[in-house]
Amino acid sequence: MIENYGCKYGLPHDLKIIYEDESQKCEVCQICNKKFRWNKGYKGRIDNKEYLKAHIRNFAQRFGATKRVYFRIYQPEKLIIKI
Repeated sequence: MIENYGCKYGLPHDLKIIYEDESQKCEVCQICNKKFRWNKGYKGRIDNKEYLKAHIRNFAQRFGATKRVYFRIYQPEKLIIKI
């Protein structure tokens, strides 16, 4: 099953910060040029489920719930089924 993470070719966005201050953070995807704006809350933190979904590339780990995403991004050769 191929998930679509919102960017080209079904991959997660590769976000880069273009503007940040005390109340907001603006980012742009380096692959598809889509822009994102996140509002900051208490102590300048962004506590938002959508923020974590957009940054799955940064938060994916080798073990646990994000294991499949990690291998799809960083080690796709390990997902090939050998017959």
